Amino acid sequence: MTIDRRFLLAGLATAAVPGLALAESKTIPAKKIFQFLDLYLGIPPAERNRFTLAYYLKRDGKPWSGAGFTLIGANGVRTPLPVGPNGRFTRTPTLADLKAGAQIEITAQGEGKFQLNMQMEPLVPMAEVMNAGDFAAAIAQCGTAIKKNAGVLGFAAPKITQVAFVGVPAGTAVLPGGKTAALPLFKTLPAYNPANLKGASQLRFAKPPARAVLV
Repeated sequence: MTIDRRFLLAGLATAAVPGLALAESKTIPAKKIFQFLDLYLGIPPAERNRFTLAYYLKRDGKPWSGAGFTLIGANGVRTPLPVGPNGRFTRTPTLADLKAGAQIEITAQGEGKFQLNMQMEPLVPMAEVMNAGDFAAAIAQCGTAIKKNAGVLGFAAPKITQVAFVGVPAGTAVLPGGKTAALPLFKTLPAYNPANLKGASQLRFAKPPARAVLV
C-alpha cells in the first residue's frame, strides 16, 4: 500500500488496497489500512474536538461497500467495521487496537482493487445555514495539530487554510453589514477561507452539503 501525497483534496492521502477475488479474504495490519489514525488519536482530545479523520472506501472513484472489514484484536475478539452507503467507515480501530497490533480481515465481494481515502473533516453538522466561526475554529485547530505533529503527519498533509463543501454547487458568505459574497471554488467545490472572507458570520447553501473537507 502506498501513500500518494498529491491527493490534496482529501486533506491527507489515498491508498490502494489489493484486489481480492470473490469469497477470498486477506488479513492486513490495522495500522497499515488506517494510516495516520494512530497519530490523530494520539492528539489530546481537547486539541482535536473540532475536526476528525474520516476514511472512505471507493472503487472506480465511487463510494463502495462491496468488502467486509473485521477488526481482529490481539485477544482474538472480532469486531465488524461497517461502511456506510457513502463509503465512510462508521467505526474505526481505537488507539489501543493499533498499538496492540490488531489485524483487519478483508473479505471482498467481486474482484478488483479498491481505494481507501482519508479526509480531515470539521466536526460541524451540515445545514443550509451554518456559523462561519465554527469552521474558522476547526481550520485553526487542525492547522495547529498538524504543526505540532510535523513528522509523518506534517509530510502527508498540506497546510490547512480553508474548508470545501461537497455535494453543493455554490454557497454564500454573509459579511459584516449584511453584505454577501459568493464562495470561491476549490477544485469545483465552494470553499470558505476565513482569511479571504474576514468577518463572515454565516455560510448559506441552497441545501445542506453532503460533507465538508478541510483542505
